[in-house]
Amino acid sequence: MSKTRLLLAALAVGGALIATMTASAQESGRIEGTVTLASSGDALHGARVLIINLGRSVLTDEAGHYTFEGVPAGEHDLLATREHLQAARVLVTVADGEMAAVDFALALAAVHEEVTVTATGRETTAFDAFNNVQVLDSVDLAQNMAGNLGELLENEPGMAKRSFGPGSSRPIIRGFDNDRVLIMQDGVRTGDLSSQSGDHGVSVDPGGLQKVEILKGPATLLYGSSAIGGVVNTISPQQQFYEDPPDELRGQVNGDLGSTNEQAGGGANFQYGNGRFMTWFGGGGRRTGSYDTPEGKVENSQTEQVNGRFGVGLFGNTSYLSAGYQIEDGSYGVPFAGETTGEPEERVFIDLETRRQVARIEGGVRRLDSPAVESVKATFSYIDWYHQEVENFVATGEREVGTQFFNKTYIGRVEVQQSPTGRTSGQFGIWAQHRDYTVLGEEALSPPTQQDAFAAFAYEEVQLDRLSLQFGARLEHTRYQPEERASTAPEGPVEPGEVRDRDFTGLSGSVGLRVPFSGSRAAVVANFTSAYRAPSLEELYNFGAHPGTLSFEVGNPDLERERSSGGEVSLRINNDRIHGQASFFYYGISDFMFGAPQGAEIDGLQVIEFQQGNSRFVGADLALSFHFSNQWRVHLGGGIVDARLTETNEPLPRIPASSGRLALDWLPTNALQVRPEMILRAKQNKVFGEETPTDGATVLNLSASYTVAKAKTMHIFTLKGTNLTDVLYRNHSSFIKDVAPETGRRVLITYALRLF
Repeated sequence: MSKTRLLLAALAVGGALIATMTASAQESGRIEGTVTLASSGDALHGARVLIINLGRSVLTDEAGHYTFEGVPAGEHDLLATREHLQAARVLVTVADGEMAAVDFALALAAVHEEVTVTATGRETTAFDAFNNVQVLDSVDLAQNMAGNLGELLENEPGMAKRSFGPGSSRPIIRGFDNDRVLIMQDGVRTGDLSSQSGDHGVSVDPGGLQKVEILKGPATLLYGSSAIGGVVNTISPQQQFYEDPPDELRGQVNGDLGSTNEQAGGGANFQYGNGRFMTWFGGGGRRTGSYDTPEGKVENSQTEQVNGRFGVGLFGNTSYLSAGYQIEDGSYGVPFAGETTGEPEERVFIDLETRRQVARIEGGVRRLDSPAVESVKATFSYIDWYHQEVENFVATGEREVGTQFFNKTYIGRVEVQQSPTGRTSGQFGIWAQHRDYTVLGEEALSPPTQQDAFAAFAYEEVQLDRLSLQFGARLEHTRYQPEERASTAPEGPVEPGEVRDRDFTGLSGSVGLRVPFSGSRAAVVANFTSAYRAPSLEELYNFGAHPGTLSFEVGNPDLERERSSGGEVSLRINNDRIHGQASFFYYGISDFMFGAPQGAEIDGLQVIEFQQGNSRFVGADLALSFHFSNQWRVHLGGGIVDARLTETNEPLPRIPASSGRLALDWLPTNALQVRPEMILRAKQNKVFGEETPTDGATVLNLSASYTVAKAKTMHIFTLKGTNLTDVLYRNHSSFIKDVAPETGRRVLITYALRLF
């Protein structure tokens, strides 16, 4: 084990020891008050009040009232928020055995404080978190409704999308893609195969979500080696009530219509409770046709999805138990994939038909009267993913199933939250996963394989007088047990690698420093991370023709683990005039795994072999909002990344082009927001091998949103036009960018209702 990893492990253990030694019984008091709507003075039902330094929150009742019991004596930072209502933030001092009264009045705001649970496992704000985190709440989602996560997030700072058409779109974080970006739902990986291939998509419907949280940079400490580049956590509506069940009906309803691709969708989700019992139910669907571009329609780019969910929960004073089930059925076309299938004179469309089923049990104890442990949570999920690739012969109308994918995943996680003291907070836990993976048919590139993984992790924050420190470590073990290959290798210039068991064990660690500026709402945050990633199943064992990546893939069973070492520095500002952050990052990755062209072809597909070499990722991303008055705001955003193999200085493939964003908010009233927006996409000529460059473009968008906020409801009406000048541009991270440009001029109409 290297000196760096030993140091990180020692620091993590040291942080945990500090926490244990300082945890002791404390004097306590109470905080209570009311939350009202500033425009009318009405009591706000369902607003969330958070004690930031303790990670504790409660919801307001019918009268807008909230109460915190057992609050440690001392100074505390309080935040009150409800979706898209301006969060008021105050400092309050609690004396032993006494009550402190704090009232809040919230108003609509285009820029507001973001609350996250993904960054640390407990509630905190994006400003106070050590990780670089961005949050989109349900109003953000309603105003920018998209058919998938890739399209939803592609214009966010530091983000891009990988695609093989709309249905297979997937988020890219700072140039990291595939098995280096972890997609989760409610803190658990989705269990789909979107990381495995360019033509595999993410099945989660943005219309059924409460919010989306994006962690940029390595998040391996809490979530595993597949998060070496970052995390996208999609959060369902019922998830926010696991600590505090609703006392009556809550819910959301949405609908959307769009031109250019004939988008139409809608859905509804509800939660009902009485303080001791909660049930949730809902579902929705969305379809799009083949989309239009300035060059014409991209055939076979249609998508369709339906989904449903239900569950129940029981809650005691200190314990809870819930069980839920959800199902997603979908299909989407893979444009141009049929050109590598069948005889040249035959016209074949390739569709992917998917189904994901998730069963989840979650239980725990919280608000424990213990000086050391505040809560314990255990989660078990079973995820059954299936998809089949269907060949549609245009001339005859016949359908033929080519390949079937079966992926069953069992995941368990136990988290223990430490009782926050005046100086320390944190968590530790264990995680385990078992996966059964089988492929049948023409594209059975890898043999049936069982994958087992186990991890133990610890995360600790220490608050000193003028600064905060963060320590973390994760030890993870992964084992692959493949069966023999079922198919014989075709004649050609390459041979399949030996199929054998592989084991990988690695330690990830991090150290963070957060320094606030005295007397201002600004801080500098620095993180150093050493993160481990085991090879993925396809990198080890794939062998065969793969139209989804336009290649003949050759896995390498001799691959070793990958290690990323580096960090980032962020400047964060959150005051009355400026809100946001600027971040600079550098990550050096030893034994970086990538598909290298071999200069040969098999059946017209380029031979790609998985190899290893050292690489580095360097770049920056920016998200700043300037408040000039109550009616005018300016938003700046963007991202740039340069990723190369260090031995040859050659750029890595499909790295997104640099991008920038300039938007102006005009708010003639508190309810109406008009936003002209300009997206700048730079030329990308830093290309890998035979990869083609892409030209830059300027895309103009315009949206108008009207929000009606009441004590218990919120209505959001949005009209949005994108690419208004119908400019031709191509996504450099698309596998089919040379033949399929991005969507042309488009109009989207959405409506959303929120019940609080």
